[in-house]
Amino acid sequence: MLKMTPNPEIKKMIKKYLTISVKSQFDLDINLEKEYALTENLVSKKTIIAPTFTKKILSRPGLKLFLTSIITEINNEKCSMEFIVNKIKSLHGKDSQSVQLIS
Repeated sequence: MLKMTPNPEIKKMIKKYLTISVKSQFDLDINLEKEYALTENLVSKKTIIAPTFTKKILSRPGLKLFLTSIITEINNEKCSMEFIVNKIKSLHGKDSQSVQLIS
């Protein structure tokens, strides 16, 4: 399962995964940097993704639902880092230099 730490590599991988997924699903090139934050769950002490959606996302209900779903899957550890890397590769045209597996 995906175990996140506030590691810059993990942040980059999540950003790339969300960005490429949105591009693939909606054909939108959208900057998602201000749309979520990595934070610590107060109860479990695990690092999670907290949506901080701006009007740019909130004004598009389908996009909001899509991002919420992906973020929930990551937070609930429903996908591994390997899954994310493979998804990025398949959506990004299998450019192995732009995506590296993070241990």
